[in-house]
Amino acid sequence: MSYTDLSRLRPGTASRHRSCALSEERLMAVDVDVVVVGFGPGGEVVTSLLGQAGHRVLVLDKAPAPYGQPRMSTLDGEIARVLQHAADRAEAMREAIQAPNILIYGADGDPVPPIDWDYRIAGHWSHYSLHQPNIEAALEARIAQNPSVEVRWGARAIGIDQSTDAVRVTVENADGARSEVSARYVLGFDGAGSFVRQAAGIELEVLREHDDRWILTDFDALRALPEAIARTQYHMDPARPWFAGPNGANRCRTDVRVLPHEDLDEMLHEDYGYAFLEERFGLTREDVRMTRRVAYRFRSHIARAFRAGRVFLGGDAAHAMTPYMGQGACCAMRDAANLAWKLRLVLSGAADQSLLDTYEPERLPQSEFFVRGSLAIFQYVNELDPEKAAARDVASRAGEIDFPPIPGLVAGVIRRDAAGEPAPCAGQLAPQGVVRHGDIEERLDDLVGYGVQLISPLPLDELLGPDRLARLAELGAHVLRIEDSADADDTYRDFWAATGATALLARPDHYLFGVATDAADLPVLVDEFLAQVPRAAVTAGVR
Repeated sequence: MSYTDLSRLRPGTASRHRSCALSEERLMAVDVDVVVVGFGPGGEVVTSLLGQAGHRVLVLDKAPAPYGQPRMSTLDGEIARVLQHAADRAEAMREAIQAPNILIYGADGDPVPPIDWDYRIAGHWSHYSLHQPNIEAALEARIAQNPSVEVRWGARAIGIDQSTDAVRVTVENADGARSEVSARYVLGFDGAGSFVRQAAGIELEVLREHDDRWILTDFDALRALPEAIARTQYHMDPARPWFAGPNGANRCRTDVRVLPHEDLDEMLHEDYGYAFLEERFGLTREDVRMTRRVAYRFRSHIARAFRAGRVFLGGDAAHAMTPYMGQGACCAMRDAANLAWKLRLVLSGAADQSLLDTYEPERLPQSEFFVRGSLAIFQYVNELDPEKAAARDVASRAGEIDFPPIPGLVAGVIRRDAAGEPAPCAGQLAPQGVVRHGDIEERLDDLVGYGVQLISPLPLDELLGPDRLARLAELGAHVLRIEDSADADDTYRDFWAATGATALLARPDHYLFGVATDAADLPVLVDEFLAQVPRAAVTAGVR
């Protein structure tokens, strides 16, 4: 859309995307726009966002059917906002509950300072405990509504051959039949052992191949769970480190280290899982029902590149980490959200394919932070030397150990200052407030839909002029004047006060390109954004 004064907005009117698609006559023919290999949360999010824009997507997953079991148990507010666009958020977050903190107990069993999660980001609580199958079912339901998407279960990529304009993928179905499909781009979300990564020749840096064994057990509650297990908690007992907490409403999970002398097959028997829960929390088979008990090892790695030509990596194919920051699946969905907005613009012809060059410099540093950070927390929590564990607890209780904040973007499509560094607020998460129009109050994204957001209480149409507004419309931007009367929960008023800004420009993945400090700076902000998202350079036969 070109410009919206929120006082005149009707629900749904801001979500229309004006396509600038190149004519098919100018393109080398391909079977699909994108092949997505791997249909976990990251693959599902990027498929949903591309499919909703009408792009032709083929999904390949070697599993015969959806897995249906929870892996992740934590989701952050940033990804909850992504789900507003990729799925029916209410269905996806059904049974999700706020996770206000992580309780931590030292080697002596007494508390050390917790990790505080009791705040809001992007219009949501900072963290949630959830039931992953609800998220995947909601994503798959949204994807099924898009006729331009085909999902092939039991199919795997066995060959990838790139040319200047396209990628040819050799596909093997469950029955052994083989075929070839051509695409503009291939996205590898196919896990830690990624075929796509290997076929693209991308090397992997393995930080640690963990040799310790863990047993994860999920339970459904048969009656109300006690407060003792209603909070996410780490127990840093050097004799046996363990984790417990909710796995969404009316569910709980334990994650227990198997000691070197213990027999894994014996420990996997369900009796041990029930006995552990009863010993620690007083819960018996009358209180809970075991739904899953599996053994696994951690792996910490990061790909040395996230792209090779027209092939991109995301999720565990690009970065694998321990679960101690609750960020494995969240990182995969960040990758997906980043790729989706850029591919939507490139495939529609609204932006030049050079925009895709920003994927790796944006995602790799942040992903590496989570890989290394989660490994550091794993080592901190799971110290097995009693003397070192006691010293750790003393330092923690003295306030000498702190967890660093999650970094924003430091490169890519962000505003920069005169020294080339990120400008104030650039690369940070954008706020999302509840806005009022007429008698309705809604989260902003639910009202306006997907896309770039330019938000200010200033008269944007007068300050920007028709040419800038037209180009923003080509990019599917929502240009929104939100005055105090429409700012139902004061989110934007508080943001202006805290930052000294008078306008913000947010990307479709909800990271701030930057802010304007006054009316004169507003058109400069927009011009700098448009310069970093240039129009497509149209060449016959190339998209």
